[in-house]
Amino acid sequence: MIYYIENKMLIAKLKDEKIELPQDLREKIDANFEKMKDTGANIWNGEVMCVSSVNITDNKVELVCKKSDYAHYLYGERIGCPKEFECKNLSAGCLLETIDRYYVVGELDDTTSYPGMLQVTGGGVDKKDISDGNIDILQTIKRETKEELNIDLDDESLVKESGICYIYVSNPDEQPGVELFVKAKIKLTAKEMQEYFEAYYKYLKQNNLELEFKTLHYFSKDNPQKDLDKLTNPRRFYLKPLLEFDSNKDKKDCEEKEL
Repeated sequence: MIYYIENKMLIAKLKDEKIELPQDLREKIDANFEKMKDTGANIWNGEVMCVSSVNITDNKVELVCKKSDYAHYLYGERIGCPKEFECKNLSAGCLLETIDRYYVVGELDDTTSYPGMLQVTGGGVDKKDISDGNIDILQTIKRETKEELNIDLDDESLVKESGICYIYVSNPDEQPGVELFVKAKIKLTAKEMQEYFEAYYKYLKQNNLELEFKTLHYFSKDNPQKDLDKLTNPRRFYLKPLLEFDSNKDKKDCEEKEL
């Protein structure tokens, strides 16, 4: 479910506790991770933050996390963990909108853990985003957006406006997770953004750097569902509700201004 949180205080904390898993489940998780590595996926088993509680009130969003690892997350994503041992991964991203009203959606590269997956730019919280148990979600989003698309969210010559606007909390029948999103408007058309990305992708390949997206897709803000339905790729659970919520909110805001 998507929540609009632009004007709410965001508090994200990490407890110095690791999720304890039964030995037999741990062995299955590790075996699955090695199997995925054998397919050529460019992955490593780093630490991830698993949300243990979410509290959203009228003026505040509070998240509390415990530690686990990427192998645990991937096993839950591909196979599924018992509810008491699930990894409700904390991740963050940026919903980019071009100056001519297109959402920018990435398609994961063939070297990633989920080739062809559709998602907005973003990723998991890194250790460098944590200080004294406080998680800096905005720092995560800025880093991921820069690494994956070479977009500096602090660059006013490129980015018109940005700010944390949305949180997605997974439904019971989905891969468990919590995602936070910045909404950013960039001073590029969809065509210009594509040219910008192609140049950056070429640079990454020439320098043997990590590739996140192999291509970008552009969905009209007026009807993003229509463009999304044209693709058969797997997509993150949050993608459809995120695009629809932002599109509908924009339409509602325009109607209110006209009154």
